[in-house]
Amino acid sequence: MLHAGGVKPLAGIRVLDISRIVSGPTCAWVLAALGAEVIRVEVPGGDLTWNVPPFLGPDGPHRGPRGPRDVPLAPMRRGRSKRSVVIDVKRDEGRALLHRLAAVSDALVENFRPGATARMGIDYETLSALNPRLVYCSITGYGPDGPYRDRASMDLVVQAVSGLMAKTGFEDGPPTKVGVTIGDQVPALYAAIGILSALRQRDVDGRGQYVDVAMLDVLVALLWDEPLDDYEQRGVPERVGNTDPRGAPIGTFQTTDGWIAMVMTAETQWTQLCELMERPDLLTRWKDRRERGAQGAAVNAAVESWTRTVSTDVAIAGLTRIGVACGPVQSAWAARTDPQVAHRGMLENLRHPDLDEPGPFIGPRLPLKLSRGDMRTDPAEPLGASTDAVLRDLLELDDDELRRLHAAGVIESC
Repeated sequence: MLHAGGVKPLAGIRVLDISRIVSGPTCAWVLAALGAEVIRVEVPGGDLTWNVPPFLGPDGPHRGPRGPRDVPLAPMRRGRSKRSVVIDVKRDEGRALLHRLAAVSDALVENFRPGATARMGIDYETLSALNPRLVYCSITGYGPDGPYRDRASMDLVVQAVSGLMAKTGFEDGPPTKVGVTIGDQVPALYAAIGILSALRQRDVDGRGQYVDVAMLDVLVALLWDEPLDDYEQRGVPERVGNTDPRGAPIGTFQTTDGWIAMVMTAETQWTQLCELMERPDLLTRWKDRRERGAQGAAVNAAVESWTRTVSTDVAIAGLTRIGVACGPVQSAWAARTDPQVAHRGMLENLRHPDLDEPGPFIGPRLPLKLSRGDMRTDPAEPLGASTDAVLRDLLELDDDELRRLHAAGVIESC
Protein backbone atom coordinates (compact mmCIF):
# COMPACT_ATOMS: atom_id res chain seq x y z
CA MET A 1 0.00 0.00 0.00
CA LEU A 2 1.12 3.57 -0.65
CA HIS A 3 1.40 6.31 1.93
CA ALA A 4 2.87 9.79 1.84
CA GLY A 5 6.23 8.30 2.81
CA GLY A 6 6.53 6.49 -0.53
CA VAL A 7 6.57 2.92 -1.79
CA LYS A 8 6.82 0.21 0.86
CA PRO A 9 9.47 -2.57 0.57
CA LEU A 10 7.03 -5.32 -0.52
CA ALA A 11 4.84 -3.17 -2.76
CA GLY A 12 3.70 -5.24 -5.73
CA ILE A 13 3.67 -8.55 -3.83
CA ARG A 14 0.24 -10.12 -3.31
CA VAL A 15 -0.27 -12.59 -0.45
CA LEU A 16 -3.29 -14.79 0.29
CA ASP A 17 -3.75 -15.30 4.02
CA ILE A 18 -6.03 -18.31 4.59
CA SER A 19 -4.69 -19.00 8.08
CA ARG A 20 -6.32 -18.88 11.50
CA ILE A 21 -5.83 -17.73 15.11
CA VAL A 22 -2.20 -16.57 15.77
CA SER A 23 0.78 -17.89 13.81
CA GLY A 24 -0.44 -17.54 10.22
CA PRO A 25 -2.22 -14.21 10.70
CA THR A 26 0.87 -12.85 12.47
CA CYS A 27 3.14 -13.93 9.62
CA ALA A 28 0.83 -12.32 7.07
CA TRP A 29 0.61 -9.15 9.17
CA VAL A 30 4.41 -8.82 9.05
CA LEU A 31 4.24 -9.00 5.25
CA ALA A 32 1.36 -6.51 5.17
CA ALA A 33 3.26 -4.08 7.39
CA LEU A 34 6.15 -4.31 4.92
CA GLY A 35 3.83 -3.30 2.11
CA ALA A 36 2.53 -6.54 0.58
CA GLU A 37 -1.07 -6.55 -0.58
CA VAL A 38 -2.47 -9.14 1.82
CA ILE A 39 -5.91 -10.58 1.08
CA ARG A 40 -7.24 -12.38 4.11
CA VAL A 41 -9.64 -15.10 2.96
CA GLU A 42 -11.83 -16.24 5.84
CA VAL A 43 -14.64 -18.71 6.34
CA PRO A 44 -18.16 -17.40 6.83
CA GLY A 45 -18.34 -15.95 10.34
CA GLY A 46 -14.55 -15.81 10.59
CA ASP A 47 -12.32 -17.94 12.82
CA LEU A 48 -12.95 -18.13 16.57
CA THR A 49 -11.08 -14.86 17.24
CA TRP A 50 -13.90 -12.96 15.51
CA ASN A 51 -16.29 -13.81 18.35
CA VAL A 52 -14.05 -12.94 21.30
CA PRO A 53 -14.74 -9.49 22.82
CA PRO A 54 -13.94 -6.66 23.18
CA PHE A 55 -15.09 -5.20 19.86
CA LEU A 56 -14.51 -1.86 18.19
CA GLY A 57 -17.26 -0.66 15.88
CA PRO A 58 -18.54 2.49 14.22
CA ASP A 59 -20.07 3.56 17.57
CA GLY A 60 -16.95 2.81 19.62
CA PRO A 61 -15.82 -0.05 21.88
CA HIS A 62 -18.18 -2.59 23.43
CA ARG A 63 -18.28 -6.19 24.61
CA GLY A 64 -20.91 -7.60 22.29
CA PRO A 65 -22.73 -9.04 20.62
CA ARG A 66 -20.64 -8.43 17.50
CA GLY A 67 -22.25 -6.34 14.81
CA PRO A 68 -21.51 -6.69 11.07
CA ARG A 69 -18.95 -3.86 11.07
CA ASP A 70 -17.39 -4.58 14.47
CA VAL A 71 -13.78 -5.75 14.66
CA PRO A 72 -12.58 -7.79 17.69
CA LEU A 73 -9.27 -7.07 19.38
CA ALA A 74 -7.21 -9.93 17.86
CA PRO A 75 -8.22 -9.25 14.22
CA MET A 76 -7.84 -5.53 14.97
CA ARG A 77 -4.14 -6.17 15.61
CA ARG A 78 -3.31 -8.93 13.14
CA GLY A 79 -5.63 -7.67 10.41
CA ARG A 80 -4.06 -4.25 9.93
CA SER A 81 -3.33 -3.38 6.29
CA LYS A 82 -5.14 -6.53 5.09
CA ARG A 83 -8.21 -6.77 2.85
CA SER A 84 -10.91 -8.99 4.36
CA VAL A 85 -12.68 -11.42 2.04
CA VAL A 86 -15.16 -14.13 3.06
CA ILE A 87 -15.36 -17.23 0.84
CA ASP A 88 -16.71 -20.65 1.75
CA VAL A 89 -13.88 -22.72 0.28
CA LYS A 90 -15.61 -25.95 1.24
CA ARG A 91 -18.09 -25.32 -1.57
CA ASP A 92 -17.03 -26.07 -5.13
CA GLU A 93 -17.64 -22.51 -6.29
CA GLY A 94 -15.80 -21.08 -3.31
CA ARG A 95 -12.83 -23.37 -3.92
CA ALA A 96 -12.80 -22.30 -7.57
CA LEU A 97 -12.65 -18.65 -6.48
CA LEU A 98 -9.68 -19.36 -4.22
CA HIS A 99 -7.95 -21.19 -7.08
CA ARG A 100 -8.38 -18.11 -9.25
CA LEU A 101 -7.04 -15.83 -6.52
CA ALA A 102 -4.02 -18.11 -6.03
CA ALA A 103 -3.35 -17.95 -9.76
CA VAL A 104 -2.85 -14.17 -9.52
CA SER A 105 -0.96 -14.14 -6.20
CA ASP A 106 2.70 -14.37 -5.24
CA ALA A 107 2.43 -16.16 -1.90
CA LEU A 108 -0.02 -17.97 0.36
CA VAL A 109 0.05 -18.54 4.13
CA GLU A 110 -1.90 -21.35 5.85
CA ASN A 111 -1.72 -23.12 9.20
CA PHE A 112 -4.21 -25.97 8.93
CA ARG A 113 -3.38 -29.45 10.20
CA PRO A 114 -1.42 -31.57 7.71
CA GLY A 115 -3.75 -33.06 5.13
CA ALA A 116 -6.59 -30.56 5.66
CA THR A 117 -5.75 -28.39 2.66
CA ALA A 118 -5.47 -31.48 0.42
CA ARG A 119 -8.96 -32.56 1.47
CA MET A 120 -10.23 -29.08 0.59
CA GLY A 121 -8.37 -29.05 -2.72
CA ILE A 122 -6.25 -26.01 -1.83
CA ASP A 123 -2.93 -27.72 -1.06
CA TYR A 124 0.45 -26.79 -2.53
CA GLU A 125 0.37 -29.42 -5.26
CA THR A 126 -3.02 -28.23 -6.52
CA LEU A 127 -2.30 -24.51 -6.38
CA SER A 128 1.27 -24.69 -7.69
CA ALA A 129 -0.06 -26.51 -10.75
CA LEU A 130 -2.25 -23.47 -11.38
CA ASN A 131 0.53 -21.01 -10.56
CA PRO A 132 4.10 -22.41 -10.67
CA ARG A 133 5.39 -19.07 -9.32
CA LEU A 134 3.39 -19.37 -6.10
CA VAL A 135 5.29 -19.44 -2.79
CA TYR A 136 3.13 -21.56 -0.48
CA CYS A 137 3.91 -21.45 3.27
CA SER A 138 2.51 -23.96 5.77
CA ILE A 139 2.88 -23.46 9.52
CA THR A 140 2.09 -26.62 11.48
CA GLY A 141 2.75 -27.92 14.96
CA TYR A 142 5.08 -30.76 14.06
CA GLY A 143 5.53 -30.64 10.28
CA PRO A 144 3.79 -32.42 7.40
CA ASP A 145 5.44 -35.77 8.14
CA GLY A 146 6.88 -37.77 11.02
CA PRO A 147 5.29 -39.65 13.94
CA TYR A 148 3.57 -36.54 15.36
CA ARG A 149 2.19 -35.35 12.01
CA ASP A 150 -1.48 -35.82 12.90
CA ARG A 151 -1.33 -34.58 16.49
CA ALA A 152 -3.16 -31.43 17.47
CA SER A 153 -0.76 -28.69 18.48
CA MET A 154 -1.07 -25.55 20.55
CA ASP A 155 1.53 -23.16 21.95
CA LEU A 156 1.39 -24.66 25.46
CA VAL A 157 1.81 -28.22 24.22
CA VAL A 158 4.66 -27.47 21.82
CA GLN A 159 6.48 -25.58 24.58
CA ALA A 160 6.20 -28.76 26.65
CA VAL A 161 7.33 -31.19 23.94
CA SER A 162 10.28 -29.05 22.83
CA GLY A 163 11.87 -28.96 26.29
CA LEU A 164 11.28 -25.24 26.72
CA MET A 165 8.74 -25.67 29.49
CA ALA A 166 10.99 -27.99 31.52
CA LYS A 167 13.69 -25.33 31.32
CA THR A 168 11.44 -22.45 32.35
CA GLY A 169 10.76 -21.64 36.00
CA PHE A 170 12.66 -22.19 39.25
CA GLU A 171 14.49 -25.37 40.24
CA ASP A 172 12.08 -26.15 43.09
CA GLY A 173 8.96 -25.24 41.11
CA PRO A 174 6.89 -26.88 38.37
CA PRO A 175 7.66 -26.59 34.65
CA THR A 176 6.24 -23.28 33.41
CA LYS A 177 5.25 -21.91 30.02
CA VAL A 178 6.73 -18.70 28.70
CA GLY A 179 4.38 -15.80 29.43
CA VAL A 180 3.56 -15.09 25.76
CA THR A 181 2.64 -17.40 22.87
CA ILE A 182 6.24 -17.87 21.77
CA GLY A 183 5.33 -21.18 20.09
CA ASP A 184 3.05 -19.27 17.71
CA GLN A 185 4.76 -15.95 17.26
CA VAL A 186 8.37 -16.99 16.64
CA PRO A 187 7.35 -19.56 13.96
CA ALA A 188 5.38 -16.71 12.35
CA LEU A 189 8.61 -14.73 12.00
CA TYR A 190 10.49 -17.70 10.55
CA ALA A 191 7.60 -18.21 8.11
CA ALA A 192 7.93 -14.59 6.96
CA ILE A 193 11.68 -15.10 6.51
CA GLY A 194 11.02 -18.28 4.52
CA ILE A 195 8.50 -16.54 2.26
CA LEU A 196 10.83 -13.61 1.60
CA SER A 197 13.70 -16.01 0.85
CA ALA A 198 11.55 -18.02 -1.57
CA LEU A 199 10.41 -14.84 -3.31
CA ARG A 200 14.03 -13.78 -3.71
CA GLN A 201 14.92 -17.19 -5.17
CA ARG A 202 11.95 -16.85 -7.52
CA ASP A 203 13.50 -13.61 -8.76
CA VAL A 204 16.44 -15.74 -9.92
CA ASP A 205 14.80 -18.86 -11.38
CA GLY A 206 11.15 -17.86 -11.83
CA ARG A 207 9.74 -20.72 -9.75
CA GLY A 208 7.80 -20.75 -6.49
CA GLN A 209 8.20 -23.38 -3.79
CA TYR A 210 6.80 -24.89 -0.60
CA VAL A 211 7.89 -23.33 2.72
CA ASP A 212 7.53 -25.72 5.66
CA VAL A 213 7.66 -24.23 9.19
CA ALA A 214 6.95 -26.38 12.25
CA MET A 215 6.40 -24.87 15.69
CA LEU A 216 8.37 -27.70 17.33
CA ASP A 217 11.35 -27.17 15.02
CA VAL A 218 11.49 -23.49 15.89
CA LEU A 219 11.36 -23.96 19.66
CA VAL A 220 13.99 -26.72 19.53
CA ALA A 221 16.25 -24.36 17.57
CA LEU A 222 15.75 -21.63 20.17
CA LEU A 223 16.58 -24.00 23.01
CA TRP A 224 19.73 -25.36 21.45
CA ASP A 225 21.30 -21.95 21.16
CA GLU A 226 22.10 -22.72 24.81
CA PRO A 227 24.87 -25.22 25.69
CA LEU A 228 22.37 -27.81 26.92
CA ASP A 229 24.75 -30.69 26.28
CA ASP A 230 27.39 -29.07 28.48
CA TYR A 231 24.81 -28.38 31.18
CA GLU A 232 23.72 -32.01 31.12
CA GLN A 233 27.30 -33.25 31.54
CA ARG A 234 27.91 -30.84 34.42
CA GLY A 235 24.65 -31.68 36.17
CA VAL A 236 23.22 -28.19 35.90
CA PRO A 237 19.50 -28.21 36.80
CA GLU A 238 17.11 -27.79 33.90
CA ARG A 239 15.32 -24.92 35.59
CA VAL A 240 17.50 -22.21 37.08
CA GLY A 241 14.92 -19.44 37.41
CA ASN A 242 16.38 -16.04 36.62
CA THR A 243 19.99 -17.05 37.27
CA ASP A 244 22.74 -18.42 35.03
CA PRO A 245 25.23 -21.09 36.13
CA ARG A 246 27.96 -19.36 34.14
CA GLY A 247 28.19 -16.33 36.39
CA ALA A 248 26.80 -14.11 39.14
CA PRO A 249 25.32 -11.76 40.12
CA ILE A 250 22.62 -12.50 37.57
CA GLY A 251 18.92 -12.45 38.33
CA THR A 252 16.14 -10.39 39.85
CA PHE A 253 16.64 -8.50 43.08
CA GLN A 254 14.15 -6.89 45.43
CA THR A 255 14.40 -3.19 46.24
CA THR A 256 12.53 -1.05 48.75
CA ASP A 257 9.78 -0.37 46.20
CA GLY A 258 9.93 -3.14 43.61
CA TRP A 259 12.32 -5.40 41.72
CA ILE A 260 15.22 -4.96 39.32
CA ALA A 261 16.88 -7.34 36.87
CA MET A 262 20.67 -7.41 36.61
CA VAL A 263 23.29 -9.23 34.52
CA MET A 264 26.95 -8.73 35.32
CA THR A 265 29.50 -9.80 32.71
CA ALA A 266 32.87 -8.18 33.54
CA GLU A 267 35.32 -8.53 36.41
CA THR A 268 35.81 -4.77 36.57
CA GLN A 269 32.09 -4.42 37.20
CA TRP A 270 32.29 -6.77 40.18
CA THR A 271 35.00 -4.62 41.73
CA GLN A 272 32.96 -1.48 41.15
CA LEU A 273 29.79 -3.10 42.47
CA CYS A 274 31.52 -4.07 45.70
CA GLU A 275 32.61 -0.44 46.05
CA LEU A 276 29.07 0.77 45.34
CA MET A 277 27.67 -1.59 47.99
CA GLU A 278 30.53 -0.74 50.38
CA ARG A 279 31.34 -4.45 50.66
CA PRO A 280 35.10 -4.84 49.99
CA ASP A 281 34.99 -8.17 51.85
CA LEU A 282 33.15 -9.75 48.92
CA LEU A 283 36.17 -9.21 46.63
CA THR A 284 38.20 -11.73 48.61
CA ARG A 285 35.27 -14.06 49.26
CA TRP A 286 34.64 -14.66 45.52
CA LYS A 287 37.73 -13.84 43.51
CA ASP A 288 36.50 -14.41 39.97
CA ARG A 289 33.47 -15.16 37.82
CA ARG A 290 33.98 -18.91 38.04
CA GLU A 291 33.79 -18.87 41.82
CA ARG A 292 30.78 -16.58 41.76
CA GLY A 293 29.03 -18.84 39.25
CA ALA A 294 29.62 -21.87 41.45
CA GLN A 295 28.04 -20.09 44.42
CA GLY A 296 25.52 -18.00 42.54
CA ALA A 297 22.78 -18.18 45.16
CA ALA A 298 25.09 -16.84 47.87
CA VAL A 299 26.41 -14.09 45.58
CA ASN A 300 22.92 -13.00 44.62
CA ALA A 301 21.83 -13.01 48.27
CA ALA A 302 24.75 -10.76 49.18
CA VAL A 303 23.85 -8.33 46.40
CA GLU A 304 20.18 -8.38 47.37
CA SER A 305 21.10 -7.43 50.93
CA TRP A 306 22.15 -4.10 49.35
CA THR A 307 19.31 -3.69 46.84
CA ARG A 308 16.76 -4.18 49.62
CA THR A 309 18.06 -0.98 51.26
CA VAL A 310 17.64 1.29 48.21
CA SER A 311 14.88 2.23 45.81
CA THR A 312 14.59 0.85 42.29
CA ASP A 313 15.64 4.20 40.82
CA VAL A 314 18.70 4.46 43.09
CA ALA A 315 19.79 0.89 42.35
CA ILE A 316 19.45 1.35 38.59
CA ALA A 317 21.26 4.68 38.66
CA GLY A 318 24.20 3.19 40.54
CA LEU A 319 24.41 0.05 38.42
CA THR A 320 24.10 2.00 35.17
CA ARG A 321 26.92 4.30 36.28
CA ILE A 322 29.31 1.34 36.48
CA GLY A 323 28.09 -0.22 33.22
CA VAL A 324 26.02 -3.11 34.56
CA ALA A 325 23.05 -4.17 32.43
CA CYS A 326 19.97 -3.58 34.57
CA GLY A 327 16.38 -2.42 34.51
CA PRO A 328 13.17 -2.39 36.50
CA VAL A 329 10.87 -5.39 36.51
CA GLN A 330 7.75 -3.79 35.03
CA SER A 331 4.31 -5.08 34.26
CA ALA A 332 3.44 -5.08 30.57
CA TRP A 333 0.87 -2.39 31.34
CA ALA A 334 3.53 -0.21 32.98
CA ALA A 335 6.10 -0.93 30.26
CA ARG A 336 3.77 0.54 27.64
CA THR A 337 4.63 4.02 28.99
CA ASP A 338 8.34 3.34 29.47
CA PRO A 339 10.19 6.38 28.04
CA GLN A 340 12.28 4.21 25.70
CA VAL A 341 9.22 2.34 24.42
CA ALA A 342 7.48 5.67 23.89
CA HIS A 343 10.53 7.16 22.15
CA ARG A 344 10.68 4.25 19.71
CA GLY A 345 6.95 4.48 18.98
CA MET A 346 6.48 0.74 19.41
CA LEU A 347 2.79 0.83 20.32
CA GLU A 348 -0.18 2.50 18.69
CA ASN A 349 -3.84 2.98 19.48
CA LEU A 350 -5.85 0.92 17.03
CA ARG A 351 -8.43 2.59 14.81
CA HIS A 352 -11.62 1.39 13.19
CA PRO A 353 -11.88 2.35 9.49
CA ASP A 354 -15.26 4.05 10.15
CA LEU A 355 -13.83 6.26 12.91
CA ASP A 356 -11.63 9.30 12.53
CA GLU A 357 -10.01 8.95 15.95
CA PRO A 358 -8.05 5.98 17.38
CA GLY A 359 -9.84 3.70 19.81
CA PRO A 360 -8.79 2.70 23.35
CA PHE A 361 -7.09 -0.55 22.34
CA ILE A 362 -3.34 -0.85 21.79
CA GLY A 363 -1.37 -2.89 19.24
CA PRO A 364 2.32 -3.26 18.44
CA ARG A 365 3.91 -1.71 15.41
CA LEU A 366 6.27 -3.86 13.36
CA PRO A 367 9.43 -3.87 15.52
CA LEU A 368 11.90 -2.89 12.84
CA LYS A 369 12.78 0.40 11.23
CA LEU A 370 14.02 1.00 7.69
CA SER A 371 15.81 4.21 6.82
CA ARG A 372 13.81 4.50 3.58
CA GLY A 373 10.72 2.56 4.63
CA ASP A 374 7.24 3.74 5.55
CA MET A 375 6.14 1.40 8.34
CA ARG A 376 2.67 2.82 8.96
CA THR A 377 -0.29 0.46 8.69
CA ASP A 378 -3.98 0.87 7.86
CA PRO A 379 -6.84 -0.14 10.19
CA ALA A 380 -8.13 -3.69 10.08
CA GLU A 381 -11.29 -4.14 8.05
CA PRO A 382 -14.58 -5.59 9.27
CA LEU A 383 -15.12 -9.21 8.25
CA GLY A 384 -15.76 -9.41 4.51
CA ALA A 385 -15.42 -5.68 3.89
CA SER A 386 -13.43 -6.22 0.68
CA THR A 387 -15.11 -9.37 -0.63
CA ASP A 388 -16.90 -7.74 -3.53
CA ALA A 389 -14.09 -5.32 -4.39
CA VAL A 390 -11.41 -8.02 -4.52
CA LEU A 391 -13.48 -10.41 -6.61
CA ARG A 392 -14.52 -7.59 -8.93
CA ASP A 393 -11.00 -6.13 -9.30
CA LEU A 394 -8.90 -9.30 -9.46
CA LEU A 395 -11.29 -11.85 -10.95
CA GLU A 396 -13.44 -9.45 -12.97
CA LEU A 397 -16.74 -10.74 -11.58
CA ASP A 398 -19.69 -8.53 -12.48
CA ASP A 399 -22.45 -7.41 -10.14
CA ASP A 400 -24.87 -10.09 -11.31
CA GLU A 401 -22.35 -12.84 -10.55
CA LEU A 402 -21.56 -11.33 -7.15
CA ARG A 403 -25.26 -11.20 -6.26
CA ARG A 404 -25.67 -14.82 -7.30
CA LEU A 405 -22.70 -15.95 -5.16
CA HIS A 406 -24.05 -14.01 -2.19
CA ALA A 407 -27.47 -15.59 -2.59
CA ALA A 408 -25.91 -19.05 -2.78
CA GLY A 409 -23.93 -18.47 0.45
CA VAL A 410 -20.57 -18.87 -1.30
CA ILE A 411 -19.34 -15.39 -0.34
CA GLU A 412 -20.24 -12.82 2.33
CA SER A 413 -19.62 -9.12 2.76
CA CYS A 414 -20.55 -6.38 5.17
